[in-house]
Amino acid sequence: MSMVRFASLVIVLAALVPLQAADPTTPIHWSAARTKELIAEAASNVNKQTGMSPHRFMDSAFMMYREKSSGAEIHTGSADFIIVNDGEGTIVIGGTIINGKLDRPGELRGESIDGGTPYAVSAGDTLYVPRNAPHQFVVEAGRHMVYTVVKVMPVE
Repeated sequence: MSMVRFASLVIVLAALVPLQAADPTTPIHWSAARTKELIAEAASNVNKQTGMSPHRFMDSAFMMYREKSSGAEIHTGSADFIIVNDGEGTIVIGGTIINGKLDRPGELRGESIDGGTPYAVSAGDTLYVPRNAPHQFVVEAGRHMVYTVVKVMPVE
């Protein structure tokens, strides 16, 4: 195999590997002004089909701009620490996930939740979702909710 073909193959394979936003080894500071900028950027990039616009900070944290409700989900390996940055909605936690299926290792997804506890949330609110707890984000039509999720590895 020639060096050009080999280099081309390496480039193609590298493009197929999903990019990771690995956790940094140095401190990072996001000002309130920068967070507002990120929210505005996310609002202008909402996928009309899903109603979502994610912004990944690193492997363990991301911000989600959401205009539509989510399906239900369960994380078997991590808990979620959720900070609501903007807007309003409801986060349902607990109960039973309806039609849950393994989406990828450590994550089940389903249509909705039966019997969970609804938490009405708005900017400034914080919720902790334990590992293995069904949860779902509910957003009313015409509204939006922006939240930051920090993945937490619970100590056993």
